[in-house]
Amino acid sequence: MKEDERGKMFEDRKIHYLTGLPNAGGYLDEIIRKMKDGTIQNYTAFYFNLKGFGNINQRYGMEKGDMIIVQFSGKVKGFLEDDEVLGHLGGDNFVALVKKERKEKFCRLLNGIEIILETEGHSYKLRIPSTIGLWDINDEFTDPGETIGRTSIALQYAKHIQHVPVVSVTDAMVERVAVQKSVLQRYQSALSNHEFLVYYQPKVDSRNNMLVGAEGLVRWKHKGEMVSPGIFIPPLETNGEIVLLDYYVLRRACTDIKRWIDEGIEPVTISVNFSRKDLMDPDLAENIDRIITNSGIDKKFIEIEVTETVDEQEHGELARFISDLDSRGIMTAIDDFGAGYSSLATLREFQVHTLKIDRSFINTEEFSWKDEIILRDIIHIATSLGMDIITEGVERQDQIDFINKVGCFVIQGFFYDRPLPVEEFEDRLRNKKYEKK
Repeated sequence: MKEDERGKMFEDRKIHYLTGLPNAGGYLDEIIRKMKDGTIQNYTAFYFNLKGFGNINQRYGMEKGDMIIVQFSGKVKGFLEDDEVLGHLGGDNFVALVKKERKEKFCRLLNGIEIILETEGHSYKLRIPSTIGLWDINDEFTDPGETIGRTSIALQYAKHIQHVPVVSVTDAMVERVAVQKSVLQRYQSALSNHEFLVYYQPKVDSRNNMLVGAEGLVRWKHKGEMVSPGIFIPPLETNGEIVLLDYYVLRRACTDIKRWIDEGIEPVTISVNFSRKDLMDPDLAENIDRIITNSGIDKKFIEIEVTETVDEQEHGELARFISDLDSRGIMTAIDDFGAGYSSLATLREFQVHTLKIDRSFINTEEFSWKDEIILRDIIHIATSLGMDIITEGVERQDQIDFINKVGCFVIQGFFYDRPLPVEEFEDRLRNKKYEKK
């Protein structure tokens, strides 16, 4: 019997062909039975998968990987009581229904299950931990799929957001996922209907209080209400569609600059953000160049902002992207420098025009001698390499005084201005001088 035919036969029986455990359909049947007999609220639902299983498959091969899955599932199954359920969704993905009073023990079990792997005449002990999403079933619900859906949300938070072994789902998580799903459903029509707006946050030279630049920031106005970027940016980055929005913002900025020039308003350089996820587009630099060129404006009026990364592959892609833009005469800026794990290699390897100091350097009530030394040295190195320096997130006079002291004078932040709708920003362009505060 062929493998796919064998799998189909077991699927019809609602069990997984490899482990003999209930598959998704079989597991949901068990959930429905417990919903009908009124016992479902006695349980905690789990969704878990094995940490690093991809590496195990790569190292030992798929056949050994299947043997590990079988042995793993057998040990988990052996822990369960008769009225508890373990399901295998495929690969290293499992679901379970465990009595609430035993959920802590179950989590400890999944913290590391010992597997004996026999290969090439030798036996090896492997300790395999799991990442877990769970849901204490306290409320009545009508869709049995929620036991998988809610725990899946918690698992994704554990793996990709909170980076912890176990996460219990909350209503806020579920609501956030629902909102993000709604964002993706409305995204294309929002682009077509020009619901996305570009606001401009001024950059000001604190030595003379003159407007010297601005950052173009995307805003979404849907049915008369503003949608927070924190709501719509993450799902667009996750599914890779953020590049369409970044291109959109660049086109709008170029169009505004061209109009200002035609109306006799002297523009300033506008920086536009591009996500690291955009680097997946091999034609990114070429497309940016084409958009600016086709708009009819001088390239000096656009600067592309990117955020540094500690991922080795992304670092290389980012370096090539910046170099490509530089060869095309397009300026770049490194955003949020100093947030997370910045490396001086960034200053050495990236041919950037501007370094933006992250707000975390000044987001404090008191500035220590360490703050002063670190920031002064960063600014000295960057300026010696020919880079311009901007500090963002500035809100207070003492912050201005501090960053001026260490050698930075161009400011972006609420101290001078919030992000402005295009009409208000045009007023700023007409009179670039800020009154002293």
